[in-house]
Amino acid sequence: MSALELRYKPPGPVGAGFLQSNAFVRAIMGPIGSGKTSVCMVDPVYRAMRQAPSPIDGVRRYRFVAVRDTYPNLWSTTIPSWQQWFPPTMGKWNAASPPSHEIEFEVKGLGRVHFEAEFLAIGEHRVEDVLRGKEATQFYLNEMDLLPPEVLDYCTGRVGRYPGAVHGGATWYGVTGDLNAPDDENYVYKKFVEELPEGWRFFRQPSGLAANAENLANLVAGYYQRQMAGKDEWYVRRFIKNEFGYSREGKPVYSDFSDAIHVASQELLPVKGLPLTLGMDAGRTPSAVVLQEMPNGQIRVLDELVESDMGAKRFGERIARLLAEKFKGFEFKLFSDPASHIAGDQDERAWAQIVGHEIKARVRAAPGNNEIELRLEAVRTQLQKVIEGAPMLLLSPKCKVLRKGFNSGYRFRRRKVPGSAAYDDTPEKNEYSHPHDALQYAVLGLGVHVELTGRKRRTENRARPATAEMD
Repeated sequence: MSALELRYKPPGPVGAGFLQSNAFVRAIMGPIGSGKTSVCMVDPVYRAMRQAPSPIDGVRRYRFVAVRDTYPNLWSTTIPSWQQWFPPTMGKWNAASPPSHEIEFEVKGLGRVHFEAEFLAIGEHRVEDVLRGKEATQFYLNEMDLLPPEVLDYCTGRVGRYPGAVHGGATWYGVTGDLNAPDDENYVYKKFVEELPEGWRFFRQPSGLAANAENLANLVAGYYQRQMAGKDEWYVRRFIKNEFGYSREGKPVYSDFSDAIHVASQELLPVKGLPLTLGMDAGRTPSAVVLQEMPNGQIRVLDELVESDMGAKRFGERIARLLAEKFKGFEFKLFSDPASHIAGDQDERAWAQIVGHEIKARVRAAPGNNEIELRLEAVRTQLQKVIEGAPMLLLSPKCKVLRKGFNSGYRFRRRKVPGSAAYDDTPEKNEYSHPHDALQYAVLGLGVHVELTGRKRRTENRARPATAEMD
C-alpha cells in the first residue's frame, strides 16, 4: 500500500469552485499556465476519498479514465501532468497500451482507498471502438475541445458503473474536462455556452493579464507579458486573454468586447419602473433587441428576437407578443432603421408603420441618418466604459445570437488578396448583422449620438413612451 501525501492549493477561486462542485459534467477553461490541468488531476483523488466505503470490506473504490486526442499528446502532456502529482513509483504503474495506474492508500479517519487510473487516446479509431465496454466513476477529457464531439456523448453514458452495486455504487460520478478557449464554432461553445444542460457547469478562469489571474504564485514574474511577445492577435486572445476565438476569414467588429466581462453570469430581468428601449432592423430577416437603461447609466441588453423570411405584419405581431408575455406593464420606446420609414413604390405603408400598427405604438427612425460609423461607434464607446466597477454595456446570456455575433459572427470580411491581412470597411451582411443593427439603433435611441456628435438632443428624437399592455 502506497503512502499518499498530497498537498494541493487551488490556483484561485475558479479552480476551487471547480473542485467543490458536484455537477455531473464540469469543464474548466483558462489561459495557458492557469493551473486548470492540475485541478483536473487532483480532482479524482479528492473524489475517491469521499466515495462511500464498500459495505463488504470497507474499501473506497474509484476508477478514473483520462481521454486525449492522440497517443503522442497523451504521452507528451497528459501522462506527465498526472505523474507530476502521482509518480510511477507510487503503486503499480503499467506503461503498456493503454497505460494504467493502480494506487492503494490509507486515509486517516477514512480507511483504505483503491484508486484506478487508465489513459486512452482516440487517434484514428472510432470513438465507439475506443470507449466501448469502459466502466468508470469519472471520465476526464484533457484538452476537450480537440476531441471529437461524440466523445462527450459516449462518456456521459458510461460513468456511474463503477464501483458496482455490490460495493454500494458510486457516491458521485461524472465527466470533467479542461481546455484553452476554442473558437466559437467548436462544439464546446455550443454545449457549455449556448446550451449548458441541467446538471452541467462551465468554469471560466480570468484572463492571464487580469489582476485576479489564477496560478500567478506558481509562475515567474511577467509570465503572460513574455508569452505575448511576437504572438498574433488570435493567439493572445485565446491562450492568454481566455477569450473565444474566431475564424481567420473575418475580424470581429468590436475588438473591445470581452465575453467574460460583458456577458452577465445569469439571465438579466427587467427592473420595474424603468422604461425599455427597443431597436429593430427591417427586411425579410428582421430582428429586435430590448434594452433597459439603469439609473446609473448602465445599458442592459435583456432580450433579442431574430427571425427569417418574415414580413412586417407578422414581425409586428411577434414583437407585440414578446412585450405582452415578458414585459407587460413596462413603458417602451421603439426605434428602427431610418430606411424602414420610407414606403416602396407598391406599398401603401412603410415597414415601420406596419410594425407600429401591430404593436399599437409609434416607431421612430433611429438618430444618425443610418451612418454606419456612427452606429458602430455608439456601441463601441459603451463597450469601452466602466461604471461603478461594472461594464457600461451588459448582455444577458439569453441573447445567444448577439453574443456569438460579438465574439465572431458580426465581422469584417477578410479581402481575398494573397498575402494581405486587409479587411472590408463595413461589416459583412449575415445572420448576425441583423440583430446587431437592431442593437445599434436602440443604443442610438438612448441618446448616445448626442455624446458622439456633440449635438444637443433635439425634442423630435425623443419618442413618446408607450406601454406594453397587449394581451
